[in-house]
Amino acid sequence: MKYEQIALQADYHAATQQYVSEIYGEQVSQQLPGVSDTVWQSILMGMPEQLCWISVLSDHRLPLPIGENT
Repeated sequence: MKYEQIALQADYHAATQQYVSEIYGEQVSQQLPGVSDTVWQSILMGMPEQLCWISVLSDHRLPLPIGENT
C-alpha cells in the first residue's frame, strides 16, 4: 500500500494497517495499533510521508523505516 493511496481506500483503517505492516512490519501493526492512528492523523493533516515517519518516531519511538519500500 502506498502512503498516497490510503485516503482513497473505502476502508482506510485496513489500508492504514496494511501500510504500517509493509513499512514497519507485521509485529508493529499488531502490537502497536497507535501507529496506524498516527499515520491516519498524518494523512488527515496533509503531511508528506517523510513527516509522517517523523511523527511515528516522536510518538512511538520507532526508527525511521529503511528498506526497499522507502
